[in-house]
Parts: sequence; structure tokens; C-alpha cells
Amino acid sequence: RCFVKLKDKVAIVTGAAGGIGAAIATGYAREGAKIVIADVLDGAETVKAVQNAGSEAIYVRTDVTSQKECDHMAKSAADRFRSVDILVNNAALFGGITMKPFTELSDEEWNRVMAVNVGGPFHCTKAVFPYMKEKGGKIINMSSASIMEGVPFMPHYVSSKGAIMAFTRAMARELGDYNINVNCIAPGFTHSAAGDRFDQSKAVPIGPLEELQQPMKCLKRAAYPEDLAGTAVFLASDMSNYITGQLI
Repeated sequence: RCFVKLKDKVAIVTGAAGGIGAAIATGYAREGAKIVIADVLDGAETVKAVQNAGSEAIYVRTDVTSQKECDHMAKSAADRFRSVDILVNNAALFGGITMKPFTELSDEEWNRVMAVNVGGPFHCTKAVFPYMKEKGGKIINMSSASIMEGVPFMPHYVSSKGAIMAFTRAMARELGDYNINVNCIAPGFTHSAAGDRFDQSKAVPIGPLEELQQPMKCLKRAAYPEDLAGTAVFLASDMSNYITGQLI
């Protein structure tokens, strides 16, 4: 097969041990990219999936709340593959969140979600910048459609994903001079392991999220991680070279 879209590119995908991150990593591999799987969970299965897709991958254990670990992640990518061309800020707390009234949220819960979901992309962007500033690059942040819907009973998560949209706009302005594109994907409810775990852990009396959202959808079917890979490939490729600061 002739790889064209991401041939010889090096992509770091955080939170890629499973779910959406793994689907994006595998989608990138099919287009010729070499992949760094950065996660606190074991990334061996995604490494295998990338190899089965015909490319190379390494797993670097990374806690995105730590700047030191994110710097190590970026250096490991450059040491192994000699470049960092793409960063997907996908790691986030979601599956373990329980929907409940905001009055029942502790400071600890709020701060933990912000540390991972907002602090993580900040740390990772800082980490890859030294490797992108001379030759450009693509940064893709994962937000959430919940920021448009104003989903109740999870204000820490929704606020964190709203911050990611704002962070995307700010970084697109600041990094444009370095030919670094920064864009954002905001999926609706997606049937990943984390998504299903979240759906089952709701502490408020509402039904399955898929049943609630189905009547509002144009396409009357469930969304799966693989449905997001095409958009992520587009935003990482040369096809989107004049697109930045956008939310899809």
C-alpha cells in the first residue's frame, strides 16, 4: 500500500491505551505515521494494533499532569523517531466521572479533572513546542460537544472541555508564527470503554445517554471511536494546512 497522508510523520497521541486515542493512533498508522502512545495505562495493545496496521509505535508511560513526564514523552519521541510532527491531546478524565449535582462535587474532584483535562494539554503543548518551532506541526485537542449542550451534573468536565476550546484559540494565535496549526475536535457521546463506563455510573435518574441523544441526531446511529479517526487524520495532514483555531 502507498501511504500518502501522513507518510514519515511522527505523532504523539495521549490517552491512547484504548478508546478514542487508540482509534486515532491506529488511523494515523494506516496513513504512514509513526506513533508514540502516551498514557498512564499500559499501551501494549495499541502498539500491537499500530504494528498490525503496518507502522511503528512505542509506548511511553506519561502522567500528563506532570510537566517533567510530558517533557520525557516528547524527548522519547524525538530520540526514537527523530521528529515530533503531530500532537493529539486526547488524555482526559471521563470514564471515572459520576454525574451528580454540583453541590455534591468536592474541591478534590474539581481540581483533579482540571489538572488532567486542562493542565495535560498545556503541559504536552509546552513539551512538543521545542521540536515543532523550527519546522511547524499539527496539534489537535479533544474537547466535547457537552460544551455546546451545557450538560448538567458534570460541571467540572464540561468546564474543562470549554477551557480546551479557548486554549485552542489562544494557542492558534500564539503558535501561528511558527507554522503550527492548532485545532479542536468536540465529539458527542461515543461508545468507547470509558464512555460506556461513564454511562453506567450516572448517579442521577436519567436513562442511557444514547437513547436520550438519538432523537436529536441527524445520523440515527451510535458513534464509535473509529468515527473520529478521519477528522483527526485530516487535521494532522497537509490537507488542513490553512486551517487553525477551529472547533469541529
